[in-house]
Amino acid sequence: MEKSFNICIVYDTKRGSTTHLANWVKEGFKESKTDLFVDVKRVHEVKKFDYDLFIVGSPIYWEKPLKTVVEFLLNNQDKLREKKVALFIVCMAQLFGKHTQKYIQRRYLKPLEEKTSGYIVKTGVFKGWLKKPDYNEKEKVINWVKEIIFSLETN
Repeated sequence: MEKSFNICIVYDTKRGSTTHLANWVKEGFKESKTDLFVDVKRVHEVKKFDYDLFIVGSPIYWEKPLKTVVEFLLNNQDKLREKKVALFIVCMAQLFGKHTQKYIQRRYLKPLEEKTSGYIVKTGVFKGWLKKPDYNEKEKVINWVKEIIFSLETN
């Protein structure tokens, strides 16, 4: 990876679990690589697009990604077209086991993928929570970040 690799983690949230996950993504990059600059921003805070990688995350509410995240991808298609992008969602559907994976892919990830104009490096699905953070998900997030780094280094 080049020396000055810049990453922007973009997300929105309603109850806060996506904020935790976005910060864990940043932590994963900082643990794995020291030659990175990583910003974490809510969708309405993104003003610049001079990043090499955008990681875009959304919780799932009422069977859909948040409208603000979908609109961010739609409204910035021209700016993201030449960028690398990773997508993640936070949902409770994983509680129902492996047989929901195709549903999650079709119903939750696909709408985000269809609105993404950049090259999608990786997607991730993480389990949300209602009251207290699920720190078991942190290890999954860190491993997902390692997969992103590997993908960036080999492409």
